[in-house]
Amino acid sequence: MKFLTFSFIVLTMLLAGCGSNNQTTGGSGFIEADEVLVSAETSGRILQRNFSEGSQIKAGDTLALIDPSRIQLDIASMSAARQSAIASLETARLSVTKARETEKFASSESDRVGRLLRSGSATPKQMDQLTYEAAQATVARQTAEANVTVIQAQLEKVDADLNRLNRQLQDCYPVSPISGTVTEALVEMGETVAPGKGLAKVAGLEMVWVKLYLPAEQFSVVKTGEKAIVSTEANEKTYDAVVVWTSAEAEFTPKNVQTQKSRANLVYAVKVRIPNTDGLLKIGMPVYVTLEK
Repeated sequence: MKFLTFSFIVLTMLLAGCGSNNQTTGGSGFIEADEVLVSAETSGRILQRNFSEGSQIKAGDTLALIDPSRIQLDIASMSAARQSAIASLETARLSVTKARETEKFASSESDRVGRLLRSGSATPKQMDQLTYEAAQATVARQTAEANVTVIQAQLEKVDADLNRLNRQLQDCYPVSPISGTVTEALVEMGETVAPGKGLAKVAGLEMVWVKLYLPAEQFSVVKTGEKAIVSTEANEKTYDAVVVWTSAEAEFTPKNVQTQKSRANLVYAVKVRIPNTDGLLKIGMPVYVTLEK
């Protein structure tokens, strides 16, 4: 009887232990961040560098100054050409006004002489002369209007060239598209760069992420959008996170070993994104991720 009672107690404890054995899904990884390569969009010599590796910068901060002197000279020359085109346009418009008045007067004279010719007070020669003058006045007006159109097109081209040069001048002051940390400085003071030359790598630390690897039995229940908790070794503070990506295929560890034993190490990658609200999460920091059920 005592044996049966003892056996029942042991069985009850085992069942209770099995019921409370709710293993958590998670793993460890290292903090990473999205990096942006800021490159030069114009050529020239680096006159000023406003960053170094480890510098904290904000979106819109000017990272460097690329010699703008040649572009500034081109802008000055093009601005003078624009003023000249504006003056020519005003002159052409005055010519149109004058030509229209001349055409109007010639047409009026032609009508007047036509009436005199019908009454016998003018000759056909006078009428022919005024008709010719009226036609010439019309041609002169059309020519003046065409000249205005040509100068307007020239002015539009000058404006387009000025916009292009101003954009090139703006490119002499490359800015960071994101807030973050300069992880790598790629140019030095005095160095000549060409369009496409990398200036700096900037990692955005406002939102970081970690990639962890899970065995198949844990990965099968993980879905994107699920919440997670991230803890660090440095302190007891935890961070809320979200699963943003899950691998579509498994990976072997190590990948270059294809033995029967390595097949037991089949793992799946899961990417978790973490708002770095206090800025304490740094690139390369080891963390542990617990996926909530």
